Amino acid sequence: MTLESYILLKLAHILLFVYWLGGDIGVFYSARFVRNSSYSLDSRKLALKILGWIDQIPRYCLVLMLPVGYSLASEIGLVNLPTISLLLLWFIGSLWLGVVWWIHHYQGTVLAERLRSIDLVWRFILVAGLLWDSVQSLRGEGHIFAKWIAIKFMLFAAIIFCGIMIRILGKPLGPALRNVFANGSTPQLETIVQSTFAKTRPFVLIIWFLLVCAAYVGIAK
Repeated sequence: MTLESYILLKLAHILLFVYWLGGDIGVFYSARFVRNSSYSLDSRKLALKILGWIDQIPRYCLVLMLPVGYSLASEIGLVNLPTISLLLLWFIGSLWLGVVWWIHHYQGTVLAERLRSIDLVWRFILVAGLLWDSVQSLRGEGHIFAKWIAIKFMLFAAIIFCGIMIRILGKPLGPALRNVFANGSTPQLETIVQSTFAKTRPFVLIIWFLLVCAAYVGIAK
């Protein structure tokens, strides 16, 4: 790989972090208007639409961070992966990106819900795989040659796990909001909306903290 390609990879890695954290903050702020029952239903629908669009940016960044991060680490000699493995990683990343896009744009369809279930299982597998790679590296084995890379992989696994918890704990939110928009607000539905946001909020904040930690590790290595 040329120096120019390496610089572009490094730039992509930085931009993914920036847009991931920035997009997440936008989602967090938009959620205030979605859960606020004092706003009209039309205003809350608009806020939810904006939230849903912005939320795709961190999702795409998470997916792309995997092949970009591995490729960058491989380029500087800190990860030992054959070219075919890196190409396979980019193929899987592209496929995963397509799945995430399909789930968002065709949400509510049978196929989108099936893909959502597959995506959830894949994230559990990915968490386990990243933790395994990290532990192997910290033991002086495996294909990762730098402990700080192993720590970043461990933090990335923790971030994905937090996302899984947000999805699981946030499951009641969609049906509750659809009911609110279709049939009007009720105290019971608003309680579900408020409590669901309250349950998922800590994991959002933890993701921000972990992203900053990962950035710090990369800088202070």
